[in-house]
Amino acid sequence: MKLKTLLHITVFGAALLWAGWAGAVPIVDSDDWSGTYFKGHKMGFNHSRVEVGKRAIEVHTKMYFRLQSGKIDQSTIFTQDTTLNPDLSLKRFVLLQEIMGKRQEIVGQVEGNQLILEIVGRGFHKKKSIDFPKGIYPSATVWLNIMKEGFEIGKQGTLKLLIEPFQLVMPMTYQILRKETIQHDGRNVDTFVVQQKFAGMTTTLWTNAAGDVLREHSKQGFESIKESEQVATQLGDRPMSVSSFITLSLVKVKQPITASDDLGVLKLKLSNVHSPKSIPQDHRQKVLKTEKQGEESYTTTLLINREPKAPVKRVPLPVPAGEYRDFLKEAPEIQVKHPLIRTLAKDLVEGEKDAWQAAKTISTWVFDNLDKVLVDSFTALDALHDRRGECQSHTNLFTALARAVGIPTRVVNGLVYSNHFKGFLYHAWPEVWVGEWRALDPTLGQHQVDATHIKLSVGNYAGALKLMEFIGQVRIELLDQ
Repeated sequence: MKLKTLLHITVFGAALLWAGWAGAVPIVDSDDWSGTYFKGHKMGFNHSRVEVGKRAIEVHTKMYFRLQSGKIDQSTIFTQDTTLNPDLSLKRFVLLQEIMGKRQEIVGQVEGNQLILEIVGRGFHKKKSIDFPKGIYPSATVWLNIMKEGFEIGKQGTLKLLIEPFQLVMPMTYQILRKETIQHDGRNVDTFVVQQKFAGMTTTLWTNAAGDVLREHSKQGFESIKESEQVATQLGDRPMSVSSFITLSLVKVKQPITASDDLGVLKLKLSNVHSPKSIPQDHRQKVLKTEKQGEESYTTTLLINREPKAPVKRVPLPVPAGEYRDFLKEAPEIQVKHPLIRTLAKDLVEGEKDAWQAAKTISTWVFDNLDKVLVDSFTALDALHDRRGECQSHTNLFTALARAVGIPTRVVNGLVYSNHFKGFLYHAWPEVWVGEWRALDPTLGQHQVDATHIKLSVGNYAGALKLMEFIGQVRIELLDQ
């Protein structure tokens, strides 16, 4: 469940900081390869190439991840070409993301203090601009900025990063911790140990004095090791299965939950939480207590209830959106204006006047018409064409259909208990505004989400990034059932 987020957010988020650039300052031409591992299992490779010119620096990065669901190839590729000015500021980038043959391209061009973006995918082509003052650097090339400052024990800094796939700007801090001798490629190598913190995720890397990143490790279990091209691209005959990948990201509990989809109330304790304000609250989910556990680590006690059976009052369709009108807009993954989406949405709720009844009708249709398989897609339109997918596919399609008929809808990210895996899996589900926010789950066929739905964040982009602080770290202790 939530496969694309685990890959696209966790893996890509970690890999943003993994580019093992060769050469020392001043920056010179280089070509580097590294293998990518998840909890000891090799699942892909990274490639970075730097070409230094008189007026610009060209950087090419490629990340390849190989997964398989049954007999279905789930290979995922992120390719980015970035053009930098000599001071490492951004001029232009082209990011191509490919999952199972589906493609999405993002092109960014700096013009003055604006970044002009063009996003092209299946059924979606849009231009927009965001504020882009000086001092913001692409995440795909951030290691060059750290190299430029040099390696000195105790040196630390903060860099504002453009997260290219999400068109967001976020801070990253780094610190040169110490010197350490490690084994690499059969020999002892003197290295500097650098710690980076980004979106609640901490990574540690080992670099030699020339700036070659030999190894990087994240708490989530991802590791990058500098290798030759031949070794890095050698992935073996057996690709990592999607179910294995999901199982390794499972949050286990000591005692299984029986009949979780019928559970009305759940009290639990989340440990290794990044901050006292990490866990959101709403009408269904209440924080009872938060205790400091260690440095940047907290334990939060939660009481979670099943969604009530019906809203307090009836709201007409389309919903008077008011302050929630932003939750009616289209997005690259949610093609609200596409004719196929709009026609289907209109047909599904024809004659319906009650917004909550319309939301339930749409949810039932998505549940009945999409096969539940561990394959992913970029967008709502992909899910509609393929008629299969996991939770993100179901949630994107529901969100597009609901917004198309005038129901404000947002994407929620979190955890849900799996009876099959006997633990909590990362999951996505929608919430609709029908006079109040209500959660339902078209993947599981629930009009009232059960009490094991733990909300961790809201939103396709910022919300998904926020998951990085939980994946591979959070622990769950059940207190009452």
